[in-house]
Amino acid sequence: MELKTNRIVCLICMIIILNCNYMNAVSETNDKIKKGDVQEFSKSEFIIKFSNLIYEKNGKRLMIPIFQGNSGDISYKEFLDYCYKNNLLEKGWGETYFVIKSDKGKLNKTFHEFLNFYKGNILKNVDINKPAKIKVDGGAIDIYYDFEVDSIPFTLNVNISTGKKDIDSRLIKSIFDISLNENGENPIFRYIFWKNKKSNNL
Repeated sequence: MELKTNRIVCLICMIIILNCNYMNAVSETNDKIKKGDVQEFSKSEFIIKFSNLIYEKNGKRLMIPIFQGNSGDISYKEFLDYCYKNNLLEKGWGETYFVIKSDKGKLNKTFHEFLNFYKGNILKNVDINKPAKIKVDGGAIDIYYDFEVDSIPFTLNVNISTGKKDIDSRLIKSIFDISLNENGENPIFRYIFWKNKKSNNL
C-alpha cells in the first residue's frame, strides 16, 4: 500500500514538473514577441518592429533587416505563429503586405529613406533606379527588386500610390522622381518579401 502511494506521489510530482516546464516554454515564446512588435494595420497587413526577420531555406537562416525595426530578431515562422495564435491571420496564410506609415508631408522622404536603407544591405548589388520590374495600375505602382541572401533568391515588392489617375511607366526615369500621394488620410506605402522567387514569377 505504501509503495503504491509513493508511486502516485511521484507521478503527481512528475506531472507538476512537466507542466511547469511547459508553461515556462510557452511563456518564453510569448515574451519573444512583445506588444507593439506586430501592429495590425488592416486585414492581413501589419506594421512590424523587428530588427531582422529570419527566413529559413535548406537549413539556412536568411536574415532580412526591417526598416525602422529595433525590437530584436524573430523568425518568420515565429511571426506567423504569433499571428495565428492572436487571430490576426487564418492558419496557413501569410501577410498580404507589411506597412510603413509616415507623418503627413513626409511620405516621399520616408520612401527615399526606405530605399536607401535597403541599398545599404540586401540591395547593395542592385541599381535602385533600375528595378527588375515595374507594374502600373492606374496611379498605383508595384516596384520589384530581385536579390539573393546566401544564394537563395528573394524579391522585394514595394507598393506605392501616387494619387494620380494614370501613370506611364515608360516615363519613369528614376524611382526617386516618383511622387507618392501625400494627401491621404493615412500616408503609407506597403512592401513584402518573397522567398525563393524572382520578379518574373510574380
